[in-house]
Amino acid sequence: MTSAFQHPGLPGSLLVWDTSPLLHAIKAGKIEILGDIARNHQGRTRRNVTTQAVVSEISHFRLPLAGTEWLEIVHVDDLTELEALVDWMNRVSGAKSNHGEATVLAWAEVHGATAVVDDADARRIGRGAGLDVRGSLRIVAESVGEGRTTPYVATGVVDAMIDTGARYPFPRGQFISWAKENGLL
Repeated sequence: MTSAFQHPGLPGSLLVWDTSPLLHAIKAGKIEILGDIARNHQGRTRRNVTTQAVVSEISHFRLPLAGTEWLEIVHVDDLTELEALVDWMNRVSGAKSNHGEATVLAWAEVHGATAVVDDADARRIGRGAGLDVRGSLRIVAESVGEGRTTPYVATGVVDAMIDTGARYPFPRGQFISWAKENGLL
């Protein structure tokens, strides 16, 4: 399926966030820092959105949404978006799981956005369908690589998210080493 709209600029200039990175950043008290990292890209201010379904998933955990003002909340309710959502629900959702990811991938497809999804299977499926899908670690690494975030701050954010249960492929304190080994820095 091809996107109904073109990218609004450079790839990665419009991000649509899934539940997991936002949930862990909120739990860790690092959501505002993640927002600072996400908003600035290649010397420009980047637009960041999430879907109402993601907000509902986060609200289920009774977490405060304070500090998420950098995120615009969008609804997946236009006919083109609904068609894409049905397709993505079939691709990535189980009966009671991954609904937020499906809305994020559907919205990204229709609006030419970059989906920020930490689930490896959903990223693989999204990329296989031709979408620009990145993990939150790549967004943080890009910020370090551009000199907007220090390695110390980036490691602190990632470690705090690990402490809340985020599952990343390295132990605490190893974000920068992992990012270099994987060509992100």
